[in-house]
Formats: sequence, C-alpha cells, structure tokens
Amino acid sequence: MSEAQVNKQVNSGFEKLVAAGRSLWLAGLGAVAEVEEEGRELFDRLVERGRPQGEKQKQAAKAAAGRAQRTAREIGKLVEDTVVYESRGMLKRLNVMTREDVKVLSTRLSTLSKKIDEYAARREAASTTAVKSPQTKAASGTPKSARPRQPKTAKR
Repeated sequence: MSEAQVNKQVNSGFEKLVAAGRSLWLAGLGAVAEVEEEGRELFDRLVERGRPQGEKQKQAAKAAAGRAQRTAREIGKLVEDTVVYESRGMLKRLNVMTREDVKVLSTRLSTLSKKIDEYAARREAASTTAVKSPQTKAASGTPKSARPRQPKTAKR
C-alpha cells in the first residue's frame, strides 16, 4: 500500500470517527433537549396534580387549627372555672366575703334602709298628728312600753 492510500484510509477513518463523534454529540444534545421539554411537561403535569392535594391539605390544616382553638378555649374555660371554684372555697375557709356575699349583703342593707326610712316617715307622721292634737294623745292612753326607746347616753 502506498502512502497516499494509507493517508486516504486514515483520513477516511478519521472522518468517520469525527462524523460518529459529531452524531454522538448531536444525539446527546437531542437527549438533553428532549429531557428538558419532557421535564417541563412532566413538571407542569405534576403541578396540576398537586394543586388539589394542596387544597386538601390546606383545608385539613384549617380544620385542625379550628379544633385546636376550640380545645384551647375549652381548656381555658375549664381552668378559669376551676380557679373560681377553688378560690371561693378558699375564701369561705378563711371566712372572707366573696363578691356574691357582698352583693347579697348590699341588697339586704338597701332593703333594711328602705324599711327604716318607711318606719321613720310613719313615726314622724304619727308624731306630727299627735303634736297637733295633744288631747287625742292623752285620750288614747298610749302605754309607756309602746313608745319607742330613746338611746342611752354612754357614761364616761
């Protein structure tokens, strides 16, 4: 074989090798482009399939948060009621008046004050009519025990 033939075969083999490498390179680029395109489509499909799941999870989270809030309120109310109950018991054991005791006492004092005012008004009206006609007083013969008592003055 001559040198020209060998060079021709080497060049031909080299060209085939370059052509094969180029084809391989282009195939790789094509694969990357295909994966990229399919990847985008796959990504978009996955996003669409995930949206309803996201909404379900959001609703489940809201429901769980609502249950937790209700439970927290119930526990808070239970603690508050327990503290009120126990503090009332402690105040009773210590003979300290509670708010309700003060309200009852205040109501009773108001009632008593009204009755005293009514009694004083009747008493004043009776004494006014007695002052106008002293003869009727003597004639009526009111015993000494029926008269109201005068407060005693304290001796020092």
